[in-house]
Amino acid sequence: MASKRKRKLEKKSSREFQEKMQARRDSASDALWTYGLPLVVILVVGLGVYFAFFYELGDPKAEEWELEDPQTGEMFSSDDYYNDGLTFVEFFNTKCGHCQEQEPILNDIYEKYMNEESPDYVSSFHMFSIGGYKLGSGQDSATNIANFKTEYGSQWPHLFDSSGELMRDYGFSSYPSMVLVKNGEIVYSHSGKMTEAQLSAQIDKYI
Repeated sequence: MASKRKRKLEKKSSREFQEKMQARRDSASDALWTYGLPLVVILVVGLGVYFAFFYELGDPKAEEWELEDPQTGEMFSSDDYYNDGLTFVEFFNTKCGHCQEQEPILNDIYEKYMNEESPDYVSSFHMFSIGGYKLGSGQDSATNIANFKTEYGSQWPHLFDSSGELMRDYGFSSYPSMVLVKNGEIVYSHSGKMTEAQLSAQIDKYI
């Protein structure tokens, strides 16, 4: 008799527990529709406003710099060039074999686009090579860069990054690496040596 009463009590207790759990589920469902849906709507609208008015589409913004050409002592600032036509920037190391092979090619690019007597001359095209970075256990100095520029007879500025961080800020870790900047944004980037024809083809796209 006691066993039968116990089973009834257990059955009643189980039914009451299930009813409570169902009530909680119903309450949670009501809360989701009451509060969750408006929150989703607010989130979607908020994201729409952000992408419509605040998110900047397009190419990544080029990091600014102000650096010295150790051969001439002249200071150059990206502010004077990045929003004036097209700017070519190379990151290099004087001991890098590919950089040494790239230098005569860049001399050709300079003669093509920056020599006023060239039929391809572009007044709003600018060139910079920037060094001061490590290769193996060695790191380029201002003197290394000045001597490198003299050795190859290069006429465009070869700048010294005393912080040694600008190349990394542009997302590069190998030599040579280069970017084309227009309207303050990076429109093209590349790591590795390029031929004169390859580089000219990219420059012509953005001039």
